[in-house]
Amino acid sequence: MIADAGTPTPYTTCYLRLSQPGSRFIIPRAYGGLGYAIPAVVGAHFARPGAQLIGLFGDGSLGMSAGELETLSRLKIPAKLLHFNNSTFGWIKALQRLHSGAKYYSVDFTAGDPARVAEGFGLKAIRVRTPDELDAGLEKAFAESGPVFVDIVSEPEVDQLPPVYSWQQAAAGHQTSR
Repeated sequence: MIADAGTPTPYTTCYLRLSQPGSRFIIPRAYGGLGYAIPAVVGAHFARPGAQLIGLFGDGSLGMSAGELETLSRLKIPAKLLHFNNSTFGWIKALQRLHSGAKYYSVDFTAGDPARVAEGFGLKAIRVRTPDELDAGLEKAFAESGPVFVDIVSEPEVDQLPPVYSWQQAAAGHQTSR
């Protein structure tokens, strides 16, 4: 499992429990490299060709590495890509909420239809909007032998701080060391 540097990372590190021997979770925490997950999935395929690869990323990150969908398609890399489509740079927006009194600058954008973009690059794409659709969509995605792009339409999570200790301390009014 490979997550982008944005909002998927703190939630995944907080809640994911890998129980299969040999399972790995890879994140690019230093410097917040958005756009990491899709090309990292390609590299992971060549490092561990038999592994079931899962990429987690948001729409801000997709905008930075969408061209790599062509690579996955052309090389038939059987990754499952889980795209969190919330029309915002969620991590940056959460920081702006925390540190600038909810004054948001250049963090929201039009989502478009990323599933159609993935299809344009030759991937099977599934768009989900509800929890029931998500369950069915994930079942469908993991039943496929090739690459699948799952576009998960969701609300921006800006009203809740990610599970990051220093952010929660700052929100509670505590001083944190940097």
